[in-house]
Amino acid sequence: MPTLSKARMLITSVLGMIITIGIARFAYTPMIPEMMEEIGLSESVAGYLAAANYAGYLSGALLISFISSLKLKQILFRSGLCGAVITTLLMAFTQNEIIWYLLRFISGLSSSAGVLLGAGLLMHWLMKHKHQAELGIFFSGLGLGIVITALLAELIKDHFSWDQQWLIYGSVGLVLTLLVWRWFPDQADDAIRPATNTSAQSVSGLFMPVLKTAYFCAGVGYVITATFLVAIAESSDTLRGQGWLIWLVVGLACAPACGLWDRFARVYGQWLALFLAYVLNSLSILLLMISQELSVTLLSAVIYGGSFIGIVSMTLSMVGRLYPHNPSRPMSRLTFSYGLAQMIAPAIVGYLAEMNGNYYSGLLMTLLVMTAGIIALLWAMQLSKTASNHCTQSTTLKGTT
Repeated sequence: MPTLSKARMLITSVLGMIITIGIARFAYTPMIPEMMEEIGLSESVAGYLAAANYAGYLSGALLISFISSLKLKQILFRSGLCGAVITTLLMAFTQNEIIWYLLRFISGLSSSAGVLLGAGLLMHWLMKHKHQAELGIFFSGLGLGIVITALLAELIKDHFSWDQQWLIYGSVGLVLTLLVWRWFPDQADDAIRPATNTSAQSVSGLFMPVLKTAYFCAGVGYVITATFLVAIAESSDTLRGQGWLIWLVVGLACAPACGLWDRFARVYGQWLALFLAYVLNSLSILLLMISQELSVTLLSAVIYGGSFIGIVSMTLSMVGRLYPHNPSRPMSRLTFSYGLAQMIAPAIVGYLAEMNGNYYSGLLMTLLVMTAGIIALLWAMQLSKTASNHCTQSTTLKGTT
């Protein structure tokens, strides 16, 4: 029976991720070229709409950082599910840019509820029931959401108009929301008693600001490909018509990646795993810059899908374990920097693409930012190891007195 309860909790949490990120966020990626072709959506407006979405995500992360009540978290999590569906459906009923900005902002709020509250509630449940506190399976929902939107995009793009496609995405989200609403367990408004955690106490000062800087850079590395990958493909003569396939490959690579990163981190350590994920994410951007051949772009999609989700999963799991009494709070504060990057970067890259007629300069900017992120990550790693050494020495001295 406990196994069945854990399986239900994991499945329900994954479905919540599919609704609030896979559909509410990632349906927009294959919809960009559809809206460009049918109603003349410009590259800059596409970037601004993505920025509005991440402004909502950023605002949600900030709000969640001040919430400690499990009851309120559950209410907001369910509200996020509803918001994700409603905003997706309403995109079909207007061409007013101001209303689009508002809808994408609210969609971003819903996404933050699905990711941060969903992750926090799941981690609380796992720790309360003595299960391993890892989020790999949870974040597979992001990859599955990409797969769903990619397959739907290919199935519906030639048979339905852009507004009808938004309605289809929203309808899928509605069906999944009904399942989550019924299955997601209620959790009593209690908290896990914070254990003495020398790691959380000793890693202070510069550590979190430096880690937030690294995570900000990872947010840039994630969002540019997530927003513009299909548009980049469809703007290329050699890749036109293959955008859905490339996006599908991202999702297929993303879905199992978190579990693989969890296993790698257990054997070789979380810091080495994070370092490799950052390097691979940078490599995926470099590949997009140097070639527009289908094989190279597909390789970039595989590396991107497998790396960015590992960065998110491992980083949030790490801070969640450092602060087990209220994991959503440090997750949301760290995510604030990630969301800030996602709000700023698409607007800049969209503007550059419209100015230059291609995405090369935007990709170059992204690669440079990711390089800075790798440096910041190495710094955070060193700060963590220094704190651990001090903690070990302190414990040894206490034992000898």
